[in-house]
Amino acid sequence: MRNRTYGHTTVLLALCAACGALPCVAYAQGVAEPVTVCLSAQAAQPAQTLVVVPSGTVFATQAPGGGHPEHAPPAQALVTTETITLTHMQPCTGADASSVVSHTRHWLGEKIRPRNGLVLYALGEVSGNGVDTDMGDEDASLRGLVHDGALSATINHTVQDPVFLQESDADLPDGGDGVDTSASRAAASDLPSQHALPVQAH
Repeated sequence: MRNRTYGHTTVLLALCAACGALPCVAYAQGVAEPVTVCLSAQAAQPAQTLVVVPSGTVFATQAPGGGHPEHAPPAQALVTTETITLTHMQPCTGADASSVVSHTRHWLGEKIRPRNGLVLYALGEVSGNGVDTDMGDEDASLRGLVHDGALSATINHTVQDPVFLQESDADLPDGGDGVDTSASRAAASDLPSQHALPVQAH
C-alpha cells in the first residue's frame, strides 16, 4: 500500500511537471482516479498555498468564443464526489467524479471520455437541483480561484454515473454566464430522475 501511494503521488507530480504551466491538457493513464484536479501555476506559486476543494464542485468546458460554435465539441461537465486538498508542493491530485447532465446548460453527455486538449474549469457547486455559481457558503479564497479560472480538471478515465440537474432558464445567473439558453426551450423538459450525489470525504 505504501509503495502504491508513493507511485501514485510520483505519477501526479510528473504529470504536473511535464505540463509546465497548468492546467495540464494531457491525461494520465497511470492515475487511478477518473479526473485530475489542478491549480494554475500562478495560484500554486506561494509556498503557503493550501486549497480545499469540496465534494460537489462542478467543472465544465467553456463555451466557445466566436468562430463556429456549431462545430465545437458538445459542452460537458462533471462534479467531484470527494473532498481533495491542493498545495504548493502538490498542485494536482486525482479525484473521483461523476458526469453532470443539465438540458438548460446543454451538458448532455452522460459519459465524458479522455481527450487530448479537453480541460474543464470549476464554475460552482451542486446545490439542490442546480449549480450555485456564487458559492456563498465557501471560503472567499476558493471563490476567487473559481471565478479567476485557476482551478481545472482533466480526464484520466471515462467519467460516468451521471448526476441529473433539473434547472430552468430562470435558475441561471443574469446573462447565463456565457450559456446560451435559447435551445433549452426546445429540449425535453422531463429529465430522468435525479441521481443522488455520492459524497466521500477524505
